[in-house]
Amino acid sequence: MALLARFPFSFVVVAVALAVTAGVFAFARPAYHQRNGLIKVPAKQPADDAAGAAGWVWTDGTPGWQAGYTLKGYNVSGVQPVELQAAQLAAARHGLDASDVRVLVSTRGDTNGALAVLAAPTIGQTPVQTCLAAVLEGDAPVRWQCPGATPSRHDLARSNVLVAAKEYTWNALYLVGVARGDVYRVVLEVPGAAPTELYSRGTTWGQFDAVVSAARGASLKVYGRRGLVETVAVRLRPGQQRVLQ
Repeated sequence: MALLARFPFSFVVVAVALAVTAGVFAFARPAYHQRNGLIKVPAKQPADDAAGAAGWVWTDGTPGWQAGYTLKGYNVSGVQPVELQAAQLAAARHGLDASDVRVLVSTRGDTNGALAVLAAPTIGQTPVQTCLAAVLEGDAPVRWQCPGATPSRHDLARSNVLVAAKEYTWNALYLVGVARGDVYRVVLEVPGAAPTELYSRGTTWGQFDAVVSAARGASLKVYGRRGLVETVAVRLRPGQQRVLQ
């Protein structure tokens, strides 16, 4: 699946205005657009094709970009290192390697910070485990989750996707997410618009994102090898942001 990439903030604002008529903009990897052309990045490996905690294991190690990482002068992480300080502190307190916090995907709709999905490895654990955090804008607390760490039905091991989403007051929905390894497709459905495939298992870490106008009633359809496995409702009020899983 050919996917678009992160745009500067000024362009995103224009994109939202266009989205009023176009409906949905889906952004992802492995192609990044900049003013002077297209940046191609090496193919990545999704998490292992397995259910439960095993589906949140990346064979190649902790996935994601270091904050501020550039290719041909373009910041493919979408964030600056200073923006991850709160997440790094939370990672350290959670027993994770705060010096190796990675960015799987990020987006921003205004100047109040980024929505992002982050990854970090555990310390002093064999084998090393990848833990994840869905980051909301502003000063929202960052909650790291290590798959299988708790018996709760809300444990990340039981989740097919991890998503951070915000509904802006100008009638635009921004979301970023990552899929477990046994997820084969993620499709965004908005009443009155054609379904949009945000993710297809292939040559990425499993990340996806989108910008949607008039998104009331939006949902994410999550498909496994044999078909639909879950529908994640995206119920947000204007100005509200949430982590969904």
